[in-house]
Amino acid sequence: MSESSLTPTTVDRLLDAAILLFSKRWYSEVSVADICRTAGVSNGIFYRYYRSKEAIFRELIERYLTILSDRLAELDGYTGFDGLRRFIDCVFHLTGHHRNLVSIFREGQYRFYEYERRLAQLYSGRLEQILGRRIGPSEHIFLLAGTRFLAFRSVWNGATFDTGQILTIMTRGLFPDAPLQTESVFQGDIAPPAMQLSRDTMQRLLQAGKTLFGERGYHDVNIHEITDAAHVGVGTFYNYFQSKEVFAAAVIELVSTEIRTFIRSNLRHEDHPALRELRGMLLFSFYITAIDRSCYNIVREGEFVVPDAVRRYYDAFESGYHHRAADFPDVDVSIAANFLMGLSHYLGLELLYDGNTNRAQHLINGLAGHLKHGIRMEDIQ
Repeated sequence: MSESSLTPTTVDRLLDAAILLFSKRWYSEVSVADICRTAGVSNGIFYRYYRSKEAIFRELIERYLTILSDRLAELDGYTGFDGLRRFIDCVFHLTGHHRNLVSIFREGQYRFYEYERRLAQLYSGRLEQILGRRIGPSEHIFLLAGTRFLAFRSVWNGATFDTGQILTIMTRGLFPDAPLQTESVFQGDIAPPAMQLSRDTMQRLLQAGKTLFGERGYHDVNIHEITDAAHVGVGTFYNYFQSKEVFAAAVIELVSTEIRTFIRSNLRHEDHPALRELRGMLLFSFYITAIDRSCYNIVREGEFVVPDAVRRYYDAFESGYHHRAADFPDVDVSIAANFLMGLSHYLGLELLYDGNTNRAQHLINGLAGHLKHGIRMEDIQ
């Protein structure tokens, strides 16, 4: 092989630069000039190969989908329990070994939801081959959402999970004594978040920041705009927050508190734990689709801007499960918690971008059976 054949092409350099930048920074923060500077080429060279920043971003997502497809193809011939075990290991391997591309895909699934649809089709196709039958929408969420979220938490937040226990949840469920009658999940009015007639200065700043970050994104909002919206001076901002990054972390903490307070205030604690869990999923989906759609944007962007704050956001949800560890006597509480958080997360994402919230009841009813029994494995060796 000649030395020239080992030299990265211009396209390779552009793609490598784009991976480096998009995996560390939010899409809107990266410019074509940044990519070219990192790749060591002129802006004019970039436009010989790509029409726009979006074009190269989409190519990186396509690259990840190709890697995913190839990796899933390696599971050909594996079925049943062994196939599911290998499938779980595959999801964790992909997330860990292709972290940068997964990070880019996570933003891509938010910006261009058609890629999430394509990824779901790849995963579903492989699961159907493993199980030897078709899988429905709720079974797809049950099999994939928890595993993907656990893999994300493992790689981004340094958590350690026993994949064998994930397989146990998939095939046996989490609440074997749960009732299958789910009427109470959907009954009763949902109380909206309480309105505050007056707020102190810090609260006004945080609410202004949440509104502006949700509408326009962290990088397109400056401190002057935040203080103007809160009707205070810029100097007052620095009495409470050292920097814009510290402020963003506080906004994410506010989002976390507001979502958890809303869910907690609308749960019926006398219900069976499985029914409370399903109602919590319904409430989370309702919150991000009907009450405050911006909170999802803020947390997603926070993964790039203040990742430690986002880790604490998820940790706060997980800690609630540890307070009721008795609900999960047969599995590690952290695994059960993050599996269930994953179901809520991807159910909410599905409803947020599908635009048809009427599907919630059908999906949640399906998840009720899977949380009780796991998936149907009796006809698989």
